[in-house]
Amino acid sequence: MKKLLKEVILLTIIAAVAAFTINSISPKGIPLKGTWYDNRRQIKLDIPPSYDAETDSLLTMQEAFMLWKNDAVFIDTREPDEYCEGHIKGAINLPFEEWDDWWPEVEPYLSPDKNIVCYCSGLDCELSLYAARELKVIGYPNAYIFFGGFYTWLEYDLPWEYENEE
Repeated sequence: MKKLLKEVILLTIIAAVAAFTINSISPKGIPLKGTWYDNRRQIKLDIPPSYDAETDSLLTMQEAFMLWKNDAVFIDTREPDEYCEGHIKGAINLPFEEWDDWWPEVEPYLSPDKNIVCYCSGLDCELSLYAARELKVIGYPNAYIFFGGFYTWLEYDLPWEYENEE
């Protein structure tokens, strides 16, 4: 009986070490350190200073990622130089401060029935909020705000890319 117990403990230790090792080297590994939510559905959500609960649709990191995986259109509202330095993979650049100049290039990629996620730098930037509001006004009801922005996306080590300015 002691021998069986020792073997079970040894196998458990080996399995745990193997699982942690595989998880740590896997690109889809589960982070051991991070924000974890309890089963009462309390969700950590950063709120922009000018947030309007009646009109603004904020996304958590997890919701934004799920929309990205399901082919939502991501719009980076930062300036082109920031976009070129790095952006969420597949995102389209629509600098909010230059909306009128950029809109004709971006409009063909959008449709009113498609999910659209606007983001900018992060918690110190509200350009995504203004862009999503504008999109809703002009007929895109599924415009959302990922207020965490590009830098939160990077913190989670999610897919991103940059433009070569050669």
